[in-house]
Amino acid sequence: MELIKNALRQLLRKRGRTLLTVGGIAVGVMMVSIVTVVGNVGRAFVDEELDNMGVSGLSVMALTADTMLSEEALQEIRDLSQVSSAMPLMLQITSIATPRGNSDSVLCGIDAGASQVISLALRYGRMIAAGDVAAAAPVCVLDEAAAKATYGREAVVGKLVTVTVGELTQELTVIGVTQTGSSLLQSVTSMIPGMVYLPYTTLQQLTGRQSFDQIAVRTVNGDVTEQTGVRIERLLDRLYDGDAPFRTDNLAAQKDRLSRLVDIVAGVLTVLSGVSLVVSGFGIMTVMLSSVSERTREIGIKKAIGATQNRILAEFLAEAVLLSCAGALIGMLPAGVLLLILKTTVPLSVFLSLAAFSVFVGVVFGVYPAYKASKLPPVEALRSE
Repeated sequence: MELIKNALRQLLRKRGRTLLTVGGIAVGVMMVSIVTVVGNVGRAFVDEELDNMGVSGLSVMALTADTMLSEEALQEIRDLSQVSSAMPLMLQITSIATPRGNSDSVLCGIDAGASQVISLALRYGRMIAAGDVAAAAPVCVLDEAAAKATYGREAVVGKLVTVTVGELTQELTVIGVTQTGSSLLQSVTSMIPGMVYLPYTTLQQLTGRQSFDQIAVRTVNGDVTEQTGVRIERLLDRLYDGDAPFRTDNLAAQKDRLSRLVDIVAGVLTVLSGVSLVVSGFGIMTVMLSSVSERTREIGIKKAIGATQNRILAEFLAEAVLLSCAGALIGMLPAGVLLLILKTTVPLSVFLSLAAFSVFVGVVFGVYPAYKASKLPPVEALRSE
């Protein structure tokens, strides 16, 4: 406690210089902490969105435009012991008509339980059920953008919309409204005014085809994803006599690669921002060297009355550590505010590590001035004016 009190007293003697040094450290810590927070939040967001997209399994698609996935292929894939679920997906760009006029949209044919695959956040009504799919019911779920484009408001459950696919026109009853942008599928199609989700069987009737654009597969265990992909490719080769080129993408592996890429980018940005923290360490060294020069006579008096080299060394190191701690605390405040704004959390260990690194920088750059002060000969120090 005596060392801390003495260090505070010495730092407060030169308030302006102390504030500038603490400010420099705070800027460095702030840069590192904000980059760390943004990196962690970005990584968590990417992982969550990919998980919501069902990126823990496989994506099965045809490599040529004239080759499509059939109902038989879907059923065969579902029957595999390593597959927990498989959902067909169909897409069709079209226009929808309401009393307010026509608007472009994307028809998305989905199965019951699709919200587990494409992360649909329901706002009003209900999602498409198994009965709707079995009966090819003329129902649909709009996203908020489509609802506003058609009726000028979000709560449009029970309203009718008319879709046209080729020469066929179908009137659909709105049974639900989802949040716009609640899935990567909606984000990818952000240039389209809205999304219209309907049973894939209903879209098959409108398009006149019984095939699918893609099949999303969830495996019972992430460890068997690769093997399941190989089995699905062999199964499709058998069904199509090896003539139909299909591809299975291991989305879990792609997720890992993307997560590693996010980690690398965050790491590079953290290192670059950490340079400013190292530069602030030179500021600590400069201040401490100036302090040693100004207090040479004081050091001589302390040594003359019995102060040891270790005592002098400890006093100057305490000042360097206090400067680092003050700068670290002030620098981490903006990161804490950012966490509150983003309504997210970052492991406490991240901030503790950053504070420890700041103290380490203070000690490293304060050692030389402190050592220089502790080695001053008492007689020569007393002669200093």
